Parts: sequence; C-alpha cells; structure tokens
Amino acid sequence: MRLPLGFKLACGSETGQTIIMLSPRHMRGYIEGYYGRILSWQERHRIVDQLAALGMSSYVYAPKEDVNHRIAWRTAWDGEWCAYFADFCAHAARRNIQVLAGIAPGIDFDFHNEVNDFKNLVQKSNQLVEAGADAIVLMFDDIEPDPEKFAGPCRSEAQCHGGIAGQLASEIAVPLCLVPRIYADEIASEAAAHYKELASTLPAGVALFHCGPQIVAGDGPFDADRTAVTTAGFQRLVLWDNLYCNDYCPRRLFVGPYRGRTGIDELMLNGTGMVETDLMLLSVMQAGDDERRWQTVLRANGVPEAFFALAPWFDAPVISGTVPKALPAPHAEQMAAIEHLLWRWKTPLAREWYPFLFGLKHDALIAADEMPGDRLAKTQTAPLHQHLEGR
Repeated sequence: MRLPLGFKLACGSETGQTIIMLSPRHMRGYIEGYYGRILSWQERHRIVDQLAALGMSSYVYAPKEDVNHRIAWRTAWDGEWCAYFADFCAHAARRNIQVLAGIAPGIDFDFHNEVNDFKNLVQKSNQLVEAGADAIVLMFDDIEPDPEKFAGPCRSEAQCHGGIAGQLASEIAVPLCLVPRIYADEIASEAAAHYKELASTLPAGVALFHCGPQIVAGDGPFDADRTAVTTAGFQRLVLWDNLYCNDYCPRRLFVGPYRGRTGIDELMLNGTGMVETDLMLLSVMQAGDDERRWQTVLRANGVPEAFFALAPWFDAPVISGTVPKALPAPHAEQMAAIEHLLWRWKTPLAREWYPFLFGLKHDALIAADEMPGDRLAKTQTAPLHQHLEGR
C-alpha cells in the first residue's frame, strides 16, 4: 500500500477485524473548484509555490471546466494531460504540498448500473493516483435531488453516496475525501437528518468538505449553534470556503479581509481562477481579519493607495439571509480614484481587476443618472439597457 508523504493512518475495528484507512494530513490551502475559468499548469505551479511560502499544505484539483473531471467523468484523461498532471504533483511534492484530485460522477452516476459505473470510477481514480495524486475527492456537489437515480426501494441518497465512498476508499491506495450533495444547510430542508445518516455510512479517515449553513459562509460556519453538520458525527470536517469565489456573480470582485473563520482547524479557499488575485487572496487568508495586515498584503502586491478609497465596494459578498450593507454613492474623490486605477495602474493584477473597476464606474454613473443613453446602450447588455430605459 502506498503511503503518501505526510499522511496519517486512521485505525479502527469492525467485527473484531482491524481496519487501516489512510487519512490526509492537515488541510489548509487552495481549491481550484470554480466554474467559468481554468488555470494553466504554469499558474498551478505558481499557486503551489505560494502555498509553500505561506506554510500551507494542500491543493484541491477540481475545476468544473475540466470536461473529464465532471461532464465526461467516465472518459480517461489523455497521455499529455497525465504527463502535465504528474509533473504538477511532483512539483507539489517537492514543496511538501499534498494534491487532492477531484472526480465528480454525481451528475449522471447510474445507481441502476452500479457495478459498471463503479468500475469507471475506480479506473479514473487510479489514473489520478498513478500520476501522483495524494488523495481522491469524490464529489456529489451541484446536482439535482432525484430519487430515481438511487437503486432499490430501501436505499436513500445518503446510503448510496456513503456506500460508494466507502467502496472507493477500499479500492484505492490513497486517502478519500467526500463532497456531499448537501454541502451547505441551505441546500435542503432535510439537511440535519441527511448528515446523520451519511456520517453513519462513512468509514474512518474520510474527510468531509462542507460550507456550513450557507454556500457562501458567514461568520463561524462550523459553530454548533449554526449548523447541524458539526454535531452529525463526521470524524473530520474541512471548510470549503467560497468567500472570495465569484463564479456565481462574475461582475463582482471580493478582496476584503478574511473574517469569521477564527477557530476553524481545517479550511480550503475556493478561488476566483484569476491567478494574480488568488495568489494575493491566499496571503489575505493568512492575514485573517486584521485590517492593517490586510492593507499590508494589498500594498505588497502592488495595489495603489487609490484602491483603499474604493475598498467598501470590493469587501465581501452578501451572505444568504442577511441584509446587504448599504453604501453611499461614490463621491467625486472616489470617482477620481477609479479613473486613476483604470488608466494609470498597469500590472498583471490591474488587468484582472480592470473589468470590475470599470463595472463600478458604470454602475455609479447609472445610479447617478449621469450615463448618456447611447453610452448606456453601448456598455450594458440589451435586457439591462432596455429595463433601465423603461422599455
């Protein structure tokens, strides 16, 4: 049995027989797990270097735009991809970063033809393991609840997903982690009961990625009084943190201080897919909620002083169930700061932030009724333009 560097053994006993289950080492780091963007191999190497420099430990490879990861999960990656992935894993190992590779079969895993699809799942997992993955992440996120997918009248979703996870864990030579379909309480009204049933099906050593009460977590997402997942019986919870992820609101950018995560032992940041921004956000994550340290990080990444006048508009997402923070319209000095950043700030990070700064400028002009009609038609989508024009 292969024992990856830095991993630990979780031992248990069932019916008098000793069971040995590999478990990933402590997880803190980066998730490539968003829609709409995909990193290059060179960019992934850079993020691994940043993780190592910050003393973090982990990289989850699970980009939704990798067709073979999700949409065509049964299809093997080709030789060229495997060579790049193997090189990436070797690069990470040299820097003591564990690579956890995701497979997302939930979109159409056939529980009525479970034997064949499970063989596909094992083959895909082993392809990643042979190329150097330190762990496999089995992912059932972002799928619709459909009882018809689950074989047999006595098998619930939790039993199906937990059962597949247990089988896969016994078939591969590296640890297994799980992302459940109900990865946040707000996804389903029956979340608490589902968590308990799922926890009872998972073998020791399987870490569960979860977001807490909301998909984009607010403060204290693993506090026991906020989410039932904390007390459901999972041996190991890892926060899948979407705080800065913007694939669901691609016109917005969040780069404020990293708040509300004090006391969470293991957490992973799902990024934006903009490499310069994500490299900076990992440092922001390390700085925590200290405002001065946050400012220091941004300055160290070449962010001009003019940006801090605009920071409230780029602070944090709106958390489900909360009232959005009211902000006044940008005043003249802030509009001047936008102009400075758009036309005089010229760095790779500035190029990533350009559309968001321009978007703020347009929105401020529209809100002040200072956008000429022809400019409105040129810069906004037709549905929004027509709505704003009252047509």
